[in-house]
Amino acid sequence: MRPSIMSPHFQQRLLAAAPLDAPDERALLATARALKRAARGGHPSTALRGKNIALLCAEPGCACAQDFSEAASALGARVARIAPEAAWLADATVTAGETSRMLGRLYDAIGCEETPSGFAQRLHQQVGVPVYQGLGRSDHPIAHLVDELAEPGAAPEPGDRRFLVQAVLLETIG
Repeated sequence: MRPSIMSPHFQQRLLAAAPLDAPDERALLATARALKRAARGGHPSTALRGKNIALLCAEPGCACAQDFSEAASALGARVARIAPEAAWLADATVTAGETSRMLGRLYDAIGCEETPSGFAQRLHQQVGVPVYQGLGRSDHPIAHLVDELAEPGAAPEPGDRRFLVQAVLLETIG
């Protein structure tokens, strides 16, 4: 695994869906640009081949979960979509802790889309793998970087947000 070039607070900011520091934004954009160039050149990255990612989403048919899944799968990861029970989402009991620890042993990372506030943070404390809160959402703090990923003077392309999600995945589990 290659070392991340991101700051030590990068994962915590992602987990809290908080704005990133300027150096982390620049590094994330550099990775996303490299992914975009490789895909355009016919050599998309498969750097996550062999990695397993759990995708927890409380809403069936969620577009942001689909976006997250497609971004991870395009990098070669296997994504297992898991519909968590409402009791688990709301409770940090021993059973929930055991379930969380098992997820941490089975998966290299966990994406949480459309889950209650605080769920991803509780999960992160128990799993020992990267956990993302709303990474596939269009209102996640990385989404504003889409405009910067576009070529100068051009509008963002439809797949640009996917490259940003992929950059996050590569920087945290790649």
